[in-house]
Amino acid sequence: MLVLLKNLCFRQSIIPQGAHTSPPASTGVYAHHANDGSVTALPQIKNADDNWVSTTTSIDVEAGSIPRNPLTANPKASIMDSIRNAFSAVKNFHPTPRMISDAIIGLADGMTVPFALTAGLSTLGSTHIVVLGGVAELVAGMISMGVGGALGAKAESDGFQAKLADTTKLVLNHPAEAIALVHDVLRPFGFDPQQRNIVVEQLSRSSERMVDWLMRFHYQEKQPDPSRPLTCGITIGLGYAIGGLIPLIPYFCVRNDQILLALYISIGVMLVTLFLFGFFKTVLLAEKEQDKSTWNACVGGFWMLIVGGAAAAVAVGVVHGINTA
Repeated sequence: MLVLLKNLCFRQSIIPQGAHTSPPASTGVYAHHANDGSVTALPQIKNADDNWVSTTTSIDVEAGSIPRNPLTANPKASIMDSIRNAFSAVKNFHPTPRMISDAIIGLADGMTVPFALTAGLSTLGSTHIVVLGGVAELVAGMISMGVGGALGAKAESDGFQAKLADTTKLVLNHPAEAIALVHDVLRPFGFDPQQRNIVVEQLSRSSERMVDWLMRFHYQEKQPDPSRPLTCGITIGLGYAIGGLIPLIPYFCVRNDQILLALYISIGVMLVTLFLFGFFKTVLLAEKEQDKSTWNACVGGFWMLIVGGAAAAVAVGVVHGINTA
């Protein structure tokens, strides 16, 4: 009875004592069930006569050298493998230039508009008002920027699909015009008529190939990623939220009667943040290697500093003027 329960628990077949089992492959494990209930395993191979031959090495299954069931042998190992795969995916992730551009758009607006708003509201003399107004603007701006980015990416995808449909109709209904477009693309590169005709002949064998070629080289259109609207919206929205949260942090850390201290801290933090943002933005988005110099990066940092500082100064002046009028 104990042997029966053990076999059921470990999903093993009930094999009469003293019997032997052979694996179906050309190599495997010869399982020997002794009369006392113990189980041992002997590695086997097939000889030239297609008969199983045991090796001299024995492995104690009871000692755990051979797992009875690979699915339940070590559940912690499968969990750790999943965690390692997740960390490996994050480590190997490389953001595309479009994602970097979207993040910069969100961060730039997030660090400018909420900073200007909180600086202007601080003239009212209440951190409570600054925090409420800043959080409200931050949430509204994050949603607005995210939705705007998603709609813009969706419009870009719709434009590509419309151009693709028009090109397909052109190739199917007016092949002579499509061929003329191929010649127009190749002619400036020095292809003579015979070489152009060879290219046209190859492309004309498949309408799909002709459409793809015209989209790439004549219209210079690249098919957008289907997930582009969602990715764009999330990236811009999160960038705005992160950038807008920075000038608000000092107001959470002071008392209501210390609003000037929070304002000065916020200004100091944002001046440094704006400069660093402009510095690294210049380095990341520069197309030429010479544009990534330290001098150009510093110029980009100062420009960002001037823009953000000017926006904050205007906001402070407008709110102060209305409040004192």
